[in-house]
Amino acid sequence: MKKIRWRIFILGGGFCLLAAASLFMLLAQRSKASVLKMDTCMQEEFRIQRLEPALYEEIRKTQRKEGDFGDILTTTMLHGNFRPQELWRDNSPYIKYKKEEYFLLKECYEAVWADLVYFPVPSREVVFEDTWMAPRDYGGDRLHEGTDLFGKVKETGYYPVVSMTDGVVERKGWLPLGGYRIGIRSPSGGYFYYAHLAEYEEGITLGEEVAAGDVLGYMGNTGYGPEETKGKFPVHLHLGIYISTPYQEELSVNPYWVLKAMEKKIRNYTY
Repeated sequence: MKKIRWRIFILGGGFCLLAAASLFMLLAQRSKASVLKMDTCMQEEFRIQRLEPALYEEIRKTQRKEGDFGDILTTTMLHGNFRPQELWRDNSPYIKYKKEEYFLLKECYEAVWADLVYFPVPSREVVFEDTWMAPRDYGGDRLHEGTDLFGKVKETGYYPVVSMTDGVVERKGWLPLGGYRIGIRSPSGGYFYYAHLAEYEEGITLGEEVAAGDVLGYMGNTGYGPEETKGKFPVHLHLGIYISTPYQEELSVNPYWVLKAMEKKIRNYTY
């Protein structure tokens, strides 16, 4: 009789431990998913887009073997609290508890990263720094919503600017701040903005489809004044990346980490 009681006690204890473990796992999954909101893509952690180049390459390699780039990237960023150090594949907590929020965030990440092929200047002589949200004062106090790229050669019109992605020419023309600029809408919805061009490549027209690596124009120093004004600042390319969200039609994100990831993806070009 005592043996039976002990067995019942042990079985009961085992059941309690199992139930406690299941409850703990459930709470852990809910806690992990709780970081995800409908407006996560509007938050600064998302907009910084911090992704180390080595981890980006690992995600790309995994995607080629296992499938969905957007899922792997989004899950990795969420698991790493938007500053990931390792690749992560398990998106089940987000799908289970925050499915709508997860797929919206996935779309936002894909708009930035999914269509990338080339670095925007076909040269290894180009340098850039992370100046995201640095103060600027031309035309009034504002913040820098992009990354500036500078070439070793300071001559206007020397370096070509190529499209980082396939896409469609959505905007082209003069802006007081951006000078001669061109905007390409990629297949996943990202808007890639190339500014301060010296001139456009011949034949580039609004609505035209371009392929990644196509020359769009040439690095210059136009802008910061009326259309004829040039030379007020060093020759460089300003790259901006924007996405559309349910909350804002054009939301800027930090191009710096995108450029770091693409820094070695140089299109062959003869100068």
